[in-house]
Amino acid sequence: MKALREFRIAEAEADFRKAIRIAPRSGIAGLSYYRLGEIEDRFENRPDRAGEDYIRALENLSDAETRQKASFYLARDLVSQGRLGNAFSVLAKLEESSPDRELLLRATDLSARVLEREEHYRQALDLYRRIREKAEREPVGRHAWLKVGLLEGNLGDHAAAARDLKDFLRDYPHGPSAAIAEFNLARDLSALGHDRQSLALLSDVMGRYPNPDEVNAQIAAVRKKMKQAERHREEATPAPPVPPKK
Repeated sequence: MKALREFRIAEAEADFRKAIRIAPRSGIAGLSYYRLGEIEDRFENRPDRAGEDYIRALENLSDAETRQKASFYLARDLVSQGRLGNAFSVLAKLEESSPDRELLLRATDLSARVLEREEHYRQALDLYRRIREKAEREPVGRHAWLKVGLLEGNLGDHAAAARDLKDFLRDYPHGPSAAIAEFNLARDLSALGHDRQSLALLSDVMGRYPNPDEVNAQIAAVRKKMKQAERHREEATPAPPVPPKK
């Protein structure tokens, strides 16, 4: 452990492997596998090997808190490998083990991300709402708040999305996600028939949104919609009566 704290990584790794060889089915081996997983995650970017070590750690660990952390890191590594179903199963068992508040929030957020990637949007939305309620002023809660607004819009509930995105921007008008919130709010406003407000917001977000081509495309779509609406109004307006001939 001292070698790991002092970033003597190769020495720490050798010590952990030695402990495993001495007592391969012990709690010490479980903790050593856990530390090896940390090394491979943090310093070697090897989620596949780290995941294998966390599995071996869970086979031997008895300490509940360390088991919960190993489960979370295993799930995270499974997500990075695209093994979403396996990750979700690990997270479900983790949440049943009553982890502390911080780890539970992180696990719930990761579960929501997995559901979103698998296009289970309503289930993901439910989890993001739960996180927002529990941690609105914390980074994980702010991220969930934004996700609630985005998913509501994607699911067609534009009124709820506009309300939540407006509230988000009221509290975090200059945050790193403000441009994303503004762009999606503009789309929701247009869907609700507020095209002029949508155009004003899109013009404001131009230059700050990560993909300016997407903003230009949305501006063009809103303008086209407005022109079509104007044409329909003109066609629906009855022609003035022709005065009778004298």
